[in-house]
This record gives sequence, structure tokens and C-alpha cells, in this order.
Amino acid sequence: MSVHQSSNEILMVQNTHFELNVQTINDNFFQTVPKDPTEVPKIALEEFNSYYNALVEKGVKVTLFKPEDNLDTPDCIFPNNWFSTHQPSESKNGSDNTLVLYPMLHLNRRLERRENIIRFLMSRKDNVKLIDLSLSEADNIFLEGTGSLVIDRVNKVAYMCVSQRSHKPLAMEWAEELGYKLITFTATDSIGKIIYHTNVMMAICSGVAICCIDTVEDAVEKQELIQALSKHHKLITINKKQVEAFCGNVIEVRGSEDKKYLVASQTAYDAFTEEQRTVILQHVDGFISKPIPTIQTVGGGGIRCMIAELF
Repeated sequence: MSVHQSSNEILMVQNTHFELNVQTINDNFFQTVPKDPTEVPKIALEEFNSYYNALVEKGVKVTLFKPEDNLDTPDCIFPNNWFSTHQPSESKNGSDNTLVLYPMLHLNRRLERRENIIRFLMSRKDNVKLIDLSLSEADNIFLEGTGSLVIDRVNKVAYMCVSQRSHKPLAMEWAEELGYKLITFTATDSIGKIIYHTNVMMAICSGVAICCIDTVEDAVEKQELIQALSKHHKLITINKKQVEAFCGNVIEVRGSEDKKYLVASQTAYDAFTEEQRTVILQHVDGFISKPIPTIQTVGGGGIRCMIAELF
């Protein structure tokens, strides 16, 4: 069975009560306090719906879940952090469909692991193996899904910058369970703070890898990262300003006729250089770009965080 880097099926969670998550703002440098909080839910919903429609128009199959009013989950719009799904070819025995649940640092983000969504994920395929890492929360050990792990599914390599949301011992357990090679490193932003999620500074597509190499200061780690990414992909290096514009927080999806698209917010698209966009378009059939400034600035996450791939 062939393995794909990107999927035609994704899951998204709409949030009609989107607001600043005060629990996460201390270590998420993308978040800012809105001038008018009362307008945020309405504007964010419009941004979300616009992107949802754009994805569907390109033939991406989107499973949409609504928020649950009784839960305090301001970040439920970012489902990629609490689960991931994996093709049989990704499993160690080569035959299991796999669902992984992840431990989250912040208390209100743990509420996003909803039973109805988990039931849906378990029922999608036959013989789904569940790997529940969320129990590690009791030991204050965290690994926040494909925010922490940027996955090269075809070549079975996972990349992770170590942070308080991304603990190496648990990532090693994940890699052992799925038969992946794990490459870890330390990455810092433009003011020297540890980057909390790997997927803000790098992305792996079928043909290209996008990465801010400058965030990695250790020479050995930097060289290992460059060599690993360049081995199977055309490496596009972005700078720290482009990281702040969400150029690393992008994702490849498949639409109608198996066409590949790079999903990048309008902010990210505009921040890529013309040369970088040209190289990207040599490997995908187009961009899917929409403005989501409120979600990015208030939520501190981009479009990649809003998309959970279904394999």
C-alpha cells in the first residue's frame, strides 16, 4: 500500500465562542490581546467559514465539528494538537490504522479531547489501534500532536523542537511505537524565547520542506536538520520574520483529481518571496490562501493548526 504525505480528508472544529486563551498566552508569542474582545467571536467565525468554504471548493473532504457550549475551550479551533491519525504503512507492523491521543500542557486545552470526536475517529476505519499518550499529563509530561511533531510520513522521520509543550522522552516513546526516526533540536524565536511548537517554524510537504534554520543555534543540530530535510525534499529556508508571518505554519492537502495544494494564510502567502512561491508551485498545483488575522493574532495559531489530517 502506498503512503502519502498529505491527505484528501481533514477534520476541523468550528468555534462560535472564539476568544483569547489566557492560559496559553505566556508561552505563545503569536498571541496578542485584542482591542475589542466583543468583536472577536464574530470576526473569527467569518475567517473560519471563509477558509472552510475555500477548502471544500477545491475538493478537500472536510469533516466539521461544532463547539460544545458547556466546555471552556477557546482553542478548540486547533484540533491538530490533541490527536493524529496514521496510515497502516506508518505503523510498525505495516497493517494497523492508528489513532494517537496527546497530552496537553494547559488545562482548558485538555477539554478539547471530546468523546464524540474520538468515537468518530475510531469508527472511520477497521482495526484502529489507539495509542493514548494523554495519561502522561498526570506526570506533567507533554507532547502536543502535530504541533510538537512535524512528520515526514513517507520517509518515517519526525522532527521536534524541545519545549515545555514537547518533551523528548515521550516523543521517543511515540517514535518507537510507530517505527519513526526522531530528530530533536532546540529552536528560539527572534527575541530568544524557546519556540513552543515545531509547526510554527517548519512544514513538510510531498516535494518541499519549509524550515527556519536560523532558529536553531547549535551547529550540530542545525547541520543534522539541514541534511535530513534536504535528503528527500527541496529545502526552502525562511527567516524569523517569515516565521512571525506564519510561513512555517502551512500544510499540504489534496483536492479533487488528487491535486496538491499548499494551504497558507494570506499573511504567510504575502510573506513568502516570489522566488519561494515559484519553487513551491513546482511541487503543488496551487495555493489555498485566505486572510485569518484575528485567529492568528488572538489565537496564536495559523491555518496548519486548524487542520487535523485524516488518514
